[in-house]
Amino acid sequence: MKIGATLLAAPFVGIPLFAISKLEGAVEPSTGGPPLGSQILMVPFVVVLVVFLIVLLGIFRFRAQVEGGVVEVHGAFTTRRVDLARARVWLDSFPECSRVRDLTGRRLPHLYLYAQEPGGRKVLLRLRAARAFLPPHELAALADAIESDHRTGQDAEQASRTVDLLRRLSTDPATKVS
Repeated sequence: MKIGATLLAAPFVGIPLFAISKLEGAVEPSTGGPPLGSQILMVPFVVVLVVFLIVLLGIFRFRAQVEGGVVEVHGAFTTRRVDLARARVWLDSFPECSRVRDLTGRRLPHLYLYAQEPGGRKVLLRLRAARAFLPPHELAALADAIESDHRTGQDAEQASRTVDLLRRLSTDPATKVS
């Protein structure tokens, strides 16, 4: 993934850098300074360069880890932490889109674990990549972390369903997600 992203982004970073260097070196003969038109032309190249650098940073920095029941999800510029034992947890999937962005009505089995502590921000953890779920020991660790504290009411029911599904997925990835 990271190698492919780097190879794909190389022209989108290299071409703007080359264009900026050429435009920056341009000199207007009458004033001896850079022409105004070349400075305006640099703006789209700089925007493309910045966008792709941020995307690459997000790809290379993204990771998630569980330590002692606390999930840490690192993004391009943020790190979010949530204690799974205390947080409200639930699973969700996203609707499938066709190539033209029309919703097909089916739900994709790209599961996401959401966790939110009272008064905290929602943390999103992708449980399934394009080809497979997380390894079974990681799914079991998530289930253990969620189960490690006593919950009451509706949160307890939701957590129980989440733990059951995580355990089923850790033993049989072909489990149908409903």
